[in-house]
Amino acid sequence: METYLYFRKFRPASQSFTISATNVSNWANIDQGSATSFMEITGIGGSYNTAGALIGSETEIASVTVTSAGSNSNVGSNISGGAVVADEVSTIPIAAVDIGNSRLRIEPATGSGDSDNKDTADGYTLADGDVVTVTLQQGLETSVMYPVSSLIGIDATDTGSTTLHFKSLKGDGTDDKIAIAHDNGKYQDIVNGINAVVNGNNHSGVVTIVDGSDGILKTTKELEGLGIDGMTILLESGY
Repeated sequence: METYLYFRKFRPASQSFTISATNVSNWANIDQGSATSFMEITGIGGSYNTAGALIGSETEIASVTVTSAGSNSNVGSNISGGAVVADEVSTIPIAAVDIGNSRLRIEPATGSGDSDNKDTADGYTLADGDVVTVTLQQGLETSVMYPVSSLIGIDATDTGSTTLHFKSLKGDGTDDKIAIAHDNGKYQDIVNGINAVVNGNNHSGVVTIVDGSDGILKTTKELEGLGIDGMTILLESGY
């Protein structure tokens, strides 16, 4: 049986945000044009907008909840009948959740601005002291797996980054690229580790090369101790 190499992006299991008075002021205009309109998810193994690492699909969102700091009647009609009390935990329907470049936004139920950006049924107008918790899950293009026969090259793209090139899962001419971030000067160690997995006798079936899900790094023993702390997965377009 051919060995398969498994990669899964870095993601926290969940992340919470405490809403401040400044947030409320920034979000008063629900046109939401500014970066201050969003809650930025971190721990993704790269910057919020790094291609191949960013969160850009609602399929990665398992749930979004709001714990109310106090009574609030500025919530959608489908949220607890249109009003919540202090410490009440509300689950926000995904229809009212936007995610792009790892920045989360809950559509408000009330406010000024473009009506296309508010949701009077499922939205939630956040207040000072509210706590928003997002829980993540496996989503579109969160992980990939390749047979070792698809590995066509490895190169050092930076002193602290090594890129693995694979035959495209789509089957066209452009490589799929997986870049692993690691301690400086560890390129040869990464190559040696991958070579040991590919050509050694200690593995068969599926081998986890890098899995950063749930905020915990999981990797094959051949890559342990190399300071791996990020990864991007760049697939040929058109999936």
